[in-house]
Amino acid sequence: MFFVSKEKRKAAWVQTALERYERPLLQYAMSIVQDLDRARDIVQDTFMRLHNQEQEAIEGHLSQWLFTVCRNCSLKSLKKEDRYIYVESSEFEQKRCDGLTPFMELERKERVTRLMELVKELPKNQQEVVRLRFHHHHSYQEISDITRLSVGNVGFLLNAAMRNLRSKMERDEKDEKIIYLTKTAAAS
Repeated sequence: MFFVSKEKRKAAWVQTALERYERPLLQYAMSIVQDLDRARDIVQDTFMRLHNQEQEAIEGHLSQWLFTVCRNCSLKSLKKEDRYIYVESSEFEQKRCDGLTPFMELERKERVTRLMELVKELPKNQQEVVRLRFHHHHSYQEISDITRLSVGNVGFLLNAAMRNLRSKMERDEKDEKIIYLTKTAAAS
């Protein structure tokens, strides 16, 4: 009969979690601390804490647990310097859509770049829930667990962020049309 020690099972579990979540956690930590080396340290600390946890206590909500610990470690790191800075992942901005013409792809990249700029103008709590929802694909409940906000508050913040972004994008489009019309009128 083959027996696998509890320690080996745990090491395999942590390794599987590391393979699945290391990159998303690194992106998330980077969005908070804005420093790759610090983000790497935070993610390493997160997985060290996972290794020290009982697997049974985390089963079923591993993603939320990891993102919550990563967030808390990131915020603790920033509190040491008394600053909170958020940035977007350049990888997200560089994603390509298949089937687009070069002009359409350029136009899409410009819109994504502008959207990322607008996200940075949102209040910090809205920025965080937008990232967790749309970049890391967490549910409202998972975001609630990670941020310790109520599910209703998460929904409210996401709704407010989307309204903000939509109105700013619409304003940008109107400004572009006005500039185009002014240039067209001046050329006549």
